[in-house]
Amino acid sequence: MHSLTLINHATVLLRLDGVSVLTDPVFSWTLGYYIPRLRKPGIPLGDLPPIDLILISHADYDHLNLRSLRRLRRRHQSRIVFPYGLAKYGRRTGFKNVAEMNLWDSFEESGLRITCVPAKHSNKRLPWDRKTTLACGYIIEAGGTVVYFAGDTGYGEHFKEIAGRFSIDTALLPIGAYKPREWFKEIHLNPETALQAFGDLRARTLVPIHWGTFKISDEPMKEPPDLLSRYAKQSGLEKQVCILQNGETYEW
Repeated sequence: MHSLTLINHATVLLRLDGVSVLTDPVFSWTLGYYIPRLRKPGIPLGDLPPIDLILISHADYDHLNLRSLRRLRRRHQSRIVFPYGLAKYGRRTGFKNVAEMNLWDSFEESGLRITCVPAKHSNKRLPWDRKTTLACGYIIEAGGTVVYFAGDTGYGEHFKEIAGRFSIDTALLPIGAYKPREWFKEIHLNPETALQAFGDLRARTLVPIHWGTFKISDEPMKEPPDLLSRYAKQSGLEKQVCILQNGETYEW
């Protein structure tokens, strides 16, 4: 039995063959001290099980949250994985077991195989940063199942490239933060392009992430899942789309 629990935003707890994986953990009450949280985490940080592996997809404040990482490090001796150029943040927050990956790098940990895969997203943490770091997604393989965590990404040919290398069971795709479209179309999916990406990936189940927790764009907070549900029904894909609220779990 495998499961995933949507905690909030892009923070997902995966339990695969007894191994606990946490993606882009954000438990703080603000982003950068000025964007407030609008919904509580589905699992408080203090109630998490022991975490074996933490995956960070890129440097944005709503994905790489240093306050959350410091709290996790004090509770767990996890291995933490960053895309190229970001491992310094793991060391800065006190982690001892820090890994850094480039595109298509893989490693094995506790029976899981982790592969760093492309994402179409800017990779700056601060406006004046040079483009010296990577934004990525991850493929997690365990016990005959394959999970794709996209992190943040716009639509692109990389979805077909990933599908050419992996047979994906569950795809965690971002659907929020897409208005104004002129600003976000190259770096974020929306509900329509998420379904297009899902088709390119040839995955079995789509679980949407990156919506409903922080107001970081102009669309109404409830719009992304409502539109996704509508488009999925129009496309005959409603049985393959699993929309979770914070704290809800999908098992397979």
